[in-house]
Amino acid sequence: MNNRRVFYDESIWERFENRIKTWTYGLTHELLQNQVCSPFLFKFLILIELIQLLYYSIHPNLEFLFQTVWLEYFRNALQYFQVNYIIFNGGVNVLLIVMYIAFGVQILMLFLLIIITFKLTSNKRKPSTFLTYCLKIFSLYGLLLNTILTIPIFNAFIATIYCNSDAPFSDGLECYAGLHFLHISLAIIGLILFLINVLYFGLLYAELNPSSPIPFASPQSKTPLVRQLIKIVLPLYVTLDFNGEISKVYISLLAAFYLLLLVQRYRSPPYYNKSVYGFIVVQEVLLFWASLVGVITAFLDLGSVDDIGLFYMILGMPLMSLVYFQLLTFRQQQLLKTPIKSFKKETDIEIYINHLMDLIENREILQSRIVLEGVLKLHLKNCGKPSENCVCQQLVADNLKDEETPQKLKRWYLLIKSVISDALDRYPKCPRLHLLNSYIHHEKLKNKFKALFELMITEENKPNLQEEFSIYRYKNLIEEEMIENDMRTSENKGVDVNIIVVFQNKFVNFLSSIEKSVTLHMEFWRELLEENPDIQKLQSLGSKITNTVESTSDFYKKLQEMNQNHIKCLQVYGNFLKDIVNDDVEGQRILEKAEYIQKSTAVNKLGLDQERQKYGENANTCIVTCSGNYNNIGVVTNVNNEITRILGFSKSDIIGQNVNRIMPKVYADQHDQFMKNYLETSDSKVIGQERILLAQNKNNYLVPCTLMIKVLPNLDEGIQIVGFLKDIEPGSSYLRSEQEIDQEWHFIIINVNSQAILGITQSCYTRYGIPASLVYGNSTNTNEFTIDAIAPELVDIKNQDDLKSQGLVTTIDTSQLQQNFLLGRGESDDEMSLEEEENIYEPPQQVSQMQSKIGDSNLGQMLNQNHQYKETAVDLSQQVQNSKIEEAKSKKLQKQQRYKKYKIKAFVQDETEFGDQKIQIIRFYEVDENEEIKQQRSMEPAAEEAQQNQMKTVMKDEQQVQEDVNASEGESNLSGGSVNDDMRQLKDFKALISEKTEPKYIRILKRTVWFIMLILIVLSALILGYRMSQSSDVQEGADSIYLSYMRHNIMADVNFYTRLLQMLGNSTYIAEKHGYTSTTADTYIKANLSYLVDTLKVVQFDVIKARIKMEARMTESTNLETYQVSFLLTSGEKKIYENIFNDALFQIITSASSLRNSSAASFNGSVTTVDNTQKNFYYVMTNGLFVLRKGSENIAQRFFDFYSDEIKNYQVTFFVIMGVGIFCLVVSAMILIPIVFQVHKTNNMVMSLFGIIPIQEIKELAAKCENYMQEFLEDKNEKKEMIDKEDKPPQPSVQPPEVEKTQNKDVFEMNNEEEDRSDKKKAQQQNGSNGSGQNVLQTGQPNSNAIHTSITAKPTENKATPSAFTQGATKNDQKQQQQQEQDKKENEEEIENLRSQKLLNSKDNNKSVVIVQFLIFALIFIAYFILDINLELIFLEDVQKVYDHLQYSSKRPISIKYNVYFTFEEVVTNQTQLEDSLDMRTEFQSRLYDNERNLFQSLTQSFPSQFDSYLSKFQAFTYNNLCTNDFSINNFQTDQSGCTAVDSGLLTSGLKTAFVSVALSTNDMISYWKNTEQTRTDLISTINNQTYHDKLHRLLYYISPACDYLTDQFMSGIADFLSYSDSIEQMKFSVYLVLMFAAFIFCWTPYLNNLSKQIWRTKGMLNMIPMDIIQKYPNLKQQFIGGEILQAVK
Repeated sequence: MNNRRVFYDESIWERFENRIKTWTYGLTHELLQNQVCSPFLFKFLILIELIQLLYYSIHPNLEFLFQTVWLEYFRNALQYFQVNYIIFNGGVNVLLIVMYIAFGVQILMLFLLIIITFKLTSNKRKPSTFLTYCLKIFSLYGLLLNTILTIPIFNAFIATIYCNSDAPFSDGLECYAGLHFLHISLAIIGLILFLINVLYFGLLYAELNPSSPIPFASPQSKTPLVRQLIKIVLPLYVTLDFNGEISKVYISLLAAFYLLLLVQRYRSPPYYNKSVYGFIVVQEVLLFWASLVGVITAFLDLGSVDDIGLFYMILGMPLMSLVYFQLLTFRQQQLLKTPIKSFKKETDIEIYINHLMDLIENREILQSRIVLEGVLKLHLKNCGKPSENCVCQQLVADNLKDEETPQKLKRWYLLIKSVISDALDRYPKCPRLHLLNSYIHHEKLKNKFKALFELMITEENKPNLQEEFSIYRYKNLIEEEMIENDMRTSENKGVDVNIIVVFQNKFVNFLSSIEKSVTLHMEFWRELLEENPDIQKLQSLGSKITNTVESTSDFYKKLQEMNQNHIKCLQVYGNFLKDIVNDDVEGQRILEKAEYIQKSTAVNKLGLDQERQKYGENANTCIVTCSGNYNNIGVVTNVNNEITRILGFSKSDIIGQNVNRIMPKVYADQHDQFMKNYLETSDSKVIGQERILLAQNKNNYLVPCTLMIKVLPNLDEGIQIVGFLKDIEPGSSYLRSEQEIDQEWHFIIINVNSQAILGITQSCYTRYGIPASLVYGNSTNTNEFTIDAIAPELVDIKNQDDLKSQGLVTTIDTSQLQQNFLLGRGESDDEMSLEEEENIYEPPQQVSQMQSKIGDSNLGQMLNQNHQYKETAVDLSQQVQNSKIEEAKSKKLQKQQRYKKYKIKAFVQDETEFGDQKIQIIRFYEVDENEEIKQQRSMEPAAEEAQQNQMKTVMKDEQQVQEDVNASEGESNLSGGSVNDDMRQLKDFKALISEKTEPKYIRILKRTVWFIMLILIVLSALILGYRMSQSSDVQEGADSIYLSYMRHNIMADVNFYTRLLQMLGNSTYIAEKHGYTSTTADTYIKANLSYLVDTLKVVQFDVIKARIKMEARMTESTNLETYQVSFLLTSGEKKIYENIFNDALFQIITSASSLRNSSAASFNGSVTTVDNTQKNFYYVMTNGLFVLRKGSENIAQRFFDFYSDEIKNYQVTFFVIMGVGIFCLVVSAMILIPIVFQVHKTNNMVMSLFGIIPIQEIKELAAKCENYMQEFLEDKNEKKEMIDKEDKPPQPSVQPPEVEKTQNKDVFEMNNEEEDRSDKKKAQQQNGSNGSGQNVLQTGQPNSNAIHTSITAKPTENKATPSAFTQGATKNDQKQQQQQEQDKKENEEEIENLRSQKLLNSKDNNKSVVIVQFLIFALIFIAYFILDINLELIFLEDVQKVYDHLQYSSKRPISIKYNVYFTFEEVVTNQTQLEDSLDMRTEFQSRLYDNERNLFQSLTQSFPSQFDSYLSKFQAFTYNNLCTNDFSINNFQTDQSGCTAVDSGLLTSGLKTAFVSVALSTNDMISYWKNTEQTRTDLISTINNQTYHDKLHRLLYYISPACDYLTDQFMSGIADFLSYSDSIEQMKFSVYLVLMFAAFIFCWTPYLNNLSKQIWRTKGMLNMIPMDIIQKYPNLKQQFIGGEILQAVK
């Protein structure tokens, strides 16, 4: 704010931080300006907030609270304001609705914020109606967020994120699975946005101004943050502790929070709105008391729950409020009794001042007036300040009067100002006190500049975030007030100071941009002039040139938007386009516009808008901007170039210096104090008023000027004061009346008391010989030189009235000035000034111009052949030299005649008193002249006329020479038609280059890359989708294999329990021997059979679905296989039918279901007829154990084979996809690389064009840049001083006239010769001729600029040798000189040939780099695809291992079951169970061993980590105590004691031992049976043998569920494995997309931009070659209109 230069010293992060802060503060300021809150609305919101918070103090979870009907009614009433209640009782659907509403609000506010930001940045000063309503809505949202929206929104988000199946709000929601992840993601996003908004509005949405009408305006305090923290903690606790397990801790912490809030409120200054403050205090007291009663009830009321707590709560609320208000009042009274210097805290001072302001505003109330008078008396008692520093004594006197006046009110606030001043003496670096002081100064004392000073001091004292925002906001309010006042004022209408200053600043940047561009052009041409030019440097310069030309164009467009008629801007940019950029058409158009505006301005000078003519865009007015900031008052921050014209200072002389540098010393000494007084009081009589004053130029002379001062209504850089300084032209109406119309005015400043001369205008020196050095103390005689030495009557007291009225006619006598004051000071009679001496030897400008024209024409060869031109030039030079000498003598005579008496008429222009000094500005003019002066003045026009006639003759000769040149050129011109065609083609080519369209190559590259990206994204998405589908297929395959094997696993149990039921019916199975009765055994067997049949039915349907899916994916259709199923007829006959598997299996299910309802007698063998029971039994046992079992095994194997084969298909598919991706990358690289090659090739072709341009043309282009720099950009005053300094001889000496004359003649001739040669060289460069006459004249020219070095060749040692023009050299000398010139020419031609050859042979060395770049880029994606293939192969390998192990695990219980069941069947039927000639008992025993071996072998392979849990359990079940593991599954419950008792603890050794024991037991059982007579008794004995039956049956009872449990765990591992794989794929795809877009944004986009810059550089470099040069050289022209360049540009 105080100094914009500090900005350039900041780091990037600090700049970014400042921009964010500025944007945030600007947004908040606009929100506060458009807030819609009234005191009533704010109180209403506070009431709703009270209801919300009070509900948590009597929450239903607090079961220890008093339970009454009235409390229940009160809770029910409060619940309608609680989202928490709605969420807890509405279920998951209500929770999601509320959450999505809250999320929608956050997103809506985010979009609203984006719209507001866009609107504010695009239309800052003129907000639209739409923007206003957007601001009001967002402001209202912030108000609601600070009051009533925090609890419901936070509650909705946190309840969604924290999902607990036991919580009522999560009932029915699948936590952290499926769609809940979407809910959580949106809730987290919404919560982040919400917390950002809470933090933003909590910290910044505040008003610290005591006079603000905003109801929530208050001093700084931490209480709002404490309130927001409480509103976040409450719903968080209720959500986490929904059961109220720590309710007592909760209510204790809540009471502590509210107590902290009250303590903080007590220590903080109150709200400025007293009614709002009282409402908030009552709210906080009620909340604290309610929570305190809850704490007392929780810890002290240990008996039964009663209603006494409610009584205390209701009774204590008003009492607690009164007590707290009394505490606040007591504190205020104590502070009022305390002297200001005794305060120990800054907040106490702020409370004191705020209360004092409240008393002042309400002093019409008797009580307030009494307290105020007491405070005043106490202050008066302790005040030791004089009356001018404190108004307490005046206020005491005013209080004796009853009337109230505005002046009295102002004095009261001056008292507050004095109080704050005392406080700042104690706390000088307290930002809040400085901020409060600023508010007092502006709002109450109407001193905006003093308020700004205080804001600046606050800013330097490390303010916090709220204070920074308040500084920003208040500064903007003051700025808006200044703008409004500036618009209302009737002075200087039509002059917008802000626009003028902003335009001036932008114009400076515009000139800097042009200077940078011209400098780069110069460096480019100079590099081309080198013997060995650097190609890379040329390309780099070409790129920079293109950028600077573009940025300069942007600057120009912005300036045109602000002011289209600024002549200087048009002239600078028009000549820049014409001379530097070589855009002749556009440059000429702009220059013609500038010329038209210049003429129109001259015509309209007598128009009505005189103020705009004075200070408008084209007025020759010096605009000085100086700082009004307290730490650099008066320092000039900016000034335009008119300062050089008016006062002779350069901009660098003034900027950074105090503005008093351009003032007379007597005013400069007082000026800083003037500014401070104005800024302290905001009262000035000169702001906005135009007045006449005397400025001081660089030579210490006074310059009469008009000055108007304005305060810039833009506080971005603090207080800025703008002065419009305009010199008074001769004959101006400011300094003359009608009687004084032809007079020349002179000015002199005198001190009336000391009679010292303090300043004079330059006319006093030129007319009367009074030098400034004598006046300003550069002489030892200064103190003796006073006004009475030359005009004593001017300080005579008797003449003062005449001086101030009609004027005083008196005499000014300088006849004794030389003798008395100027001896030894270089002003004696026989001395001549250095300037006059140099003018004698300087050839007149017209002669130099003629010589330049002669040198520039094509008549150089004619001059070498015709001596007439030489003689003419010599004679003409001699005449001009003689004229100059005569003129110098005349001026010397005039100088000697200055010192005499003059009769003048003097007036007092201005009179000012500074302490004991009385300063007068005297203006005077001559009223009478002697005849000699009149005669001398009459001779001056005649001399001037003679000189003009001489110049006319010179110009006439010059015109004749030019006509001859034009005639000569006309003869050598080509035919008009051919030239026009070529020019038309070249103009079309130039127009094609200047098109601002996107380059074709870039479009092709962009589209190609977008196409590649689209292909890669599609391929990646295809891979992702295929992987997801693949995971689904793998899961489908695992489920199908699992179900298909489970089916005949269940079928085995169905057969076994069917056989048990049959043996129980025919009394083969004795229930009593197994611990059952017949009835319980029957019930037990039928129950198990019923469960197995139902399970089999469900599994069968699932297998049918799986088979349908499998067959749908098979390429070949399959026919349903038929099986030969055996039926038992009623007659007892057995018949075989063919049936499909599913129908046969459903028949088994039906038969088994019928057996559940069969009686035991129906199984009795004594029944003579075959009933349904026997039929069903026969069907189940015969077909279930053999045909359908085998069919189910075949189908299961088919499932396994099919899904195993699918793995191979996956591999093929992925190889195809990857191949397509790699192919696309290779093809794209083959497309892109040639395009990039073409760009580089074109760039090198363009660079080669510069090798065709002759070196003389390049020198001329560089000279144009130098000339432009000198003409438009360099400070002419600095340039003149530099040249004068260089040309000034070190010690000038006086020589005799003869010697001096001879020497002068020689010097003139030498200068003449040098200029002639230099001008001839320019002519050769302009006309492009290679004639011998011109080659002789090719020589270097001296450096005329101290900043920019010359671009021509270095001068030779023969530079000073007189030429034949002046000394008539001999023929031998001429031949020798011509030989030297010829050698030099050949050397230059050789260098030029080498340079051109290098440029023409420049080749592209970037091909290998481009190939490597693209190969790396392609290899990265190819590597990604290869990595993806490897990951896919690993995944499919894992899937195959999973399938194999699943098959082995599923077969495990089947093998052991059928081994046992076929053993029983062999005993019961007394027949070996054969199938395809195989003993099924031994077959399944063999299968058992093989399967165990395969199972354990599969475990030797590595499995994914998702199977670690399964593997650990498998190891525990196999080798450790099985009974200690819980493997409850389906309707089986683990019985550890029963498990341990089986076969003397066999299962404690693990499954592996149990499997071996079962197999051996079946062998033992068969051996036992075969060793008997195999009668029914033996059968019953064998079946009911405890050793075999119970052992096998009990082992199977535990082994089978354990195997099923392990298989189920393995299936869970498969699901986790596939889910993890899907997550990895999704993550990989997301990372791939991010990396792809990152590569596109950070790699490819910059690469494209670089290529685009190269193309624009190419076009820009083509534009650098002018049309006339292209037209002049056929080879160059052919390259442009007929070569590859044209095709490349097209």
